[in-house]
Amino acid sequence: MAGTVVLEFPSDYKFLNIVDLVCNEVVQNLCDNREISNEIAISVIEAVTNAIEHGNCGCSDQNVRLAFICKDDRLCVEVEDCGKGFDYTCYLQNIPDPANIYHLRGRGIFIMKNMMDSLKFEMVPGHGMKVRLEKVLKPKADGEVRKD
Repeated sequence: MAGTVVLEFPSDYKFLNIVDLVCNEVVQNLCDNREISNEIAISVIEAVTNAIEHGNCGCSDQNVRLAFICKDDRLCVEVEDCGKGFDYTCYLQNIPDPANIYHLRGRGIFIMKNMMDSLKFEMVPGHGMKVRLEKVLKPKADGEVRKD
């Protein structure tokens, strides 16, 4: 399944269920490895939650754009918000202290970085922050029918 699936929705947590459903549907069509599927789903929900909460400050007048870009051997996911961005380099350099593992904040970027093969941040002039996640997939065997 090559192609792109795009969702755009207001910054509201109630849309996380739809994000999760679409994510799972896209991934199931590309890969049958449950561990990889879970890592992608967790990372996508984390990125979208950050866009809603931190990027758009929960303002439902601002949208989040989510794109699943399906390639033969990998899945790229882009999450864009309308926020002013942040200095992500300090988050990437400062791995959370294991003593703080139960704190409610500060683990999302660490989680995405460790579950995905690539994590990139980019400021989009006049728009906001774009997070790009990438995961190399073990493709389904030729002719394999998806199990629903």
